[in-house]
Amino acid sequence: MANASGTLERVPIKWLEPRDAERAASNDAPAKPAAPPLHAPAIVSPVRPPARRAGLVERLRDLGRRRTLAAGGEAAGARTAALDPLAIRQRLYGRGYIIPGDAAFVLGLVAPFGLGSASALLDLAAGLGGPARTIAQASHAKVTGLERDYDRAKLGNAMSAALGTGHLVKIQNCDPESLELDAARFDAALGREATYAIAEKERFLRVVGQSLRTRGQIVLTEFVLDRDAGARDALGAWQERQPRRPTLWTAAQYADCFRSFGYGIRHAEDISALYRRQIVGAWVGYMRAGEIKGLPEAQTEAVLAEAEASLRTVAALESGALKYYRFEAIAHYSFW
Repeated sequence: MANASGTLERVPIKWLEPRDAERAASNDAPAKPAAPPLHAPAIVSPVRPPARRAGLVERLRDLGRRRTLAAGGEAAGARTAALDPLAIRQRLYGRGYIIPGDAAFVLGLVAPFGLGSASALLDLAAGLGGPARTIAQASHAKVTGLERDYDRAKLGNAMSAALGTGHLVKIQNCDPESLELDAARFDAALGREATYAIAEKERFLRVVGQSLRTRGQIVLTEFVLDRDAGARDALGAWQERQPRRPTLWTAAQYADCFRSFGYGIRHAEDISALYRRQIVGAWVGYMRAGEIKGLPEAQTEAVLAEAEASLRTVAALESGALKYYRFEAIAHYSFW
């Protein structure tokens, strides 16, 4: 159900990661820095084959249809505003979170940084600031977020102020294609899906690298292209429906780019299987909660559109042409 602010409340998805259920219940609450390994757990993946995934959307549609029939249909001429996609994503992933990955996952990504109260972190794709607030509350570090969408950045700052973290988390609206940052301003940078839709990736990453202090570190989780898989229809369908046309790099191109401005890759890991489980698990948890039965038809359609977009991503990853990687880079001189 939606709360007073229009944000859908989240139900913990205990079946997906039982050991993290309590921490996942409130992603904006202070969390312990300890995090599970980023490698996918050695269990049978709950991701279903394509036909079964399509069935998930049909089951969601059926649940919504049952609600309408039980209520005798909507009144003739009644108008209901469509549900905000950001509200749907927060219901799936947590308050202030709009892409897959919970608080424990985020804290695992930044664990190599060793953040503390004297640290300054740069978040390259802050969204509504949920991950930035999680990091700030856990480490007391100051986080500067960059966000391409003006309204999203404004809402993220309002959420930080309401939660009492406005002094730690600031989100700035900016165009990543023309980004400028002061040199040696930050200790580390985190980017989650921050670069795949940027045309001038090398310029963007170089500016980020130069903004970091001695022993600077960068962690990216990013969509990458696997050319060995060849052309796949699922990849094309995913690309065509993205809000901004992706300009994908291979994992090797990211490594080469980091080396070109003095950073070496400490880890490069394919975490596609984990990412797929995060997506499918969130939707299965939503379906099991049965909340779609309480939504008007217009809002049901908005939920279904988000589900179909999520499953296009899953299909592209399963095609092998699209991968999801974690990169951990560190300034070369830090090895000396």
